[in-house]
Amino acid sequence: MGMPAHAFSGWVLRSSPMRVRLAGLAGADRVSIATWVAAAVAAAGLAAVLAFGTLWWTATHGPDADVAAARDGALVAARQIAVNLQTLDYATVDKGLDIWQASATGPLLEEFTKNRQQYADQIRAVQTTTSARLVDAALSDIDTATGKAKAIAAVDVSTVQTVNGVPSPLVIKQVRIQLDLVHTPDAGWKAAAAGAIRFENP
Repeated sequence: MGMPAHAFSGWVLRSSPMRVRLAGLAGADRVSIATWVAAAVAAAGLAAVLAFGTLWWTATHGPDADVAAARDGALVAARQIAVNLQTLDYATVDKGLDIWQASATGPLLEEFTKNRQQYADQIRAVQTTTSARLVDAALSDIDTATGKAKAIAAVDVSTVQTVNGVPSPLVIKQVRIQLDLVHTPDAGWKAAAAGAIRFENP
């Protein structure tokens, strides 16, 4: 004799809570796994952030950062000094020579100071105006321990001479300059020596 329909239905009803409980456990497992995965991803992200932060701090605060900052400072100074030392206007010669002296230190400053009046008299006598435009510059050597560096710069120098009140045609010539730089405690990088680089034909 077959099982009564109401008995079958009753079994189904009695069994339903078990299935619900099992389903609930499966859902809890899924939630736990999802939480673990999220935590793992977050931990990996945090580790990456910490690693990046360490690399950034080392790059911006370590010895290499000090050398890079010194190189940048020396190069910026070399560019400006190269322009300063090739710029002089007979009409404002004292101001121009002040800039020369402010760009120099050591032997070069001594030379400018000693010969300042001679330079001023000569530039006024020939009534010449020179102005420089930087073409390029680079450091050839730097020693951060001693605060010394060497630089080479190329500048286009424009020259005009006034004769009997009439300016001559503009003449532009490229000049290459070698600078010996010294880092001073109070005023940063300055030139201790400067000279034109001459190229001889073979």
